[in-house]
Amino acid sequence: MTVVLSIFIMLIILTVLVVVHEWGHYISARIFGVKVNEFSIFMGPKIFSRVGKKTGTVFSIRCLPLGGFCAMEGEETTEDGDSAFCNKPWWQRTIILLSGVFMNIVLAIVIITIVFMIYGYGTREVSRVNEFMPAGLMDINEGDSIIEYNDYSIFNPLDYNLVNYAVNLDDSTMTVKKADGEKEFFKIGRVVNEDEKNSFIVIKKVIDDVEKNVGIYTANWDTDYLEIKIVRDNAESQKYIFAKNADGKYYSSTTSYDSLGNIKTEETMLPYSEKDVKSILSGYSPYKIGFSFSDEKGNLFESLGNAVVYNASLVKSVFNSLKWLVTGRLGMDAMSGPIGLTTVVDDVVSADASIMARVVSLFEMAALISANLAAFNVLPIPGLDGGKLIFIIIELIRRGKKVPPEKEAVVSLIFLALLILFSIFIAGNDIIRIIRS
Repeated sequence: MTVVLSIFIMLIILTVLVVVHEWGHYISARIFGVKVNEFSIFMGPKIFSRVGKKTGTVFSIRCLPLGGFCAMEGEETTEDGDSAFCNKPWWQRTIILLSGVFMNIVLAIVIITIVFMIYGYGTREVSRVNEFMPAGLMDINEGDSIIEYNDYSIFNPLDYNLVNYAVNLDDSTMTVKKADGEKEFFKIGRVVNEDEKNSFIVIKKVIDDVEKNVGIYTANWDTDYLEIKIVRDNAESQKYIFAKNADGKYYSSTTSYDSLGNIKTEETMLPYSEKDVKSILSGYSPYKIGFSFSDEKGNLFESLGNAVVYNASLVKSVFNSLKWLVTGRLGMDAMSGPIGLTTVVDDVVSADASIMARVVSLFEMAALISANLAAFNVLPIPGLDGGKLIFIIIELIRRGKKVPPEKEAVVSLIFLALLILFSIFIAGNDIIRIIRS
């Protein structure tokens, strides 16, 4: 039952996003006096249509519940008259083409602003640090901000998590802005042996292009055991153990040593409770730095400002993801189409959470897809809005000599066919992933 509901919800989300996108084209076309022959929701044969008395536009609903279109006069053929798209000045055609993208961005910002006003928003400021993780060795403190990670600017947790997922983490860099405004630059070198479950991490601070050793971090772990040792540059060290004993009880111990290796202090079960130990053992990764970002809740303008930045990060993530796919940092498994997204919707629908929490998650997902749709449409691929903009740029380079709409339509049709084949490939990849899971 949840699968049927998830498919229905996914179709609603995609329909709303496509209608909003095409409505942007429609509104701007009408503003500039371009005749819209048909505005359709869905594709395929018509099941309902109505002609606008003032505009002559056919508003229709078609039978295939996917996509939609805004068919403008003179968009794919050469037409006479001022109402044809092909006869409008280049800047008006540019605005019309970008209006769909603009509407998707606006919709995403509106959705995220509402979510942020209700639940708050994440910042790049650190709220909590695990002393037994590399962040503790780097002396990152509450109130510090992570402003750069692996040469990518960080504005919110979304930026950090995406880079953390995609970029090679064996050798990392991080810029930390301290609470007093001072910036510190770190290099993190890792050697991780997943089979033998051990890791060796060297952390250095770069000051005026000179590298200074901060310390060495080693870890050995298993399902029910984790031992971490931190040796600082001054030779003082700490050893942390999180484990489950033969009786099934969870425990932890913390031991501090001076520079000569003598025990300074020793604690058992403090400051970590049994619940903490369970969480640490189940969530440990040698690639984690060991801090959490802070959440804040602001007024309408603060929520709106952060929503704008968040959506900029969403759009940026699309272009970065495409770059990482081309360079091989991400595999095809990182891509999902409507089928893969439907499984995500199903996870949300069937989640053990309140109805409000699930609804908010679906709205956040809609904002994500809307921003992705906007970014994808500006790609310079014929058949997409960005591809049509390329023909306008060619026209400007040729000093006003246009590419005939018929030839543009043929090129767009070829690339649309390739996009359809690519979509089928992605759908097949989604299905295989679902079968294997």
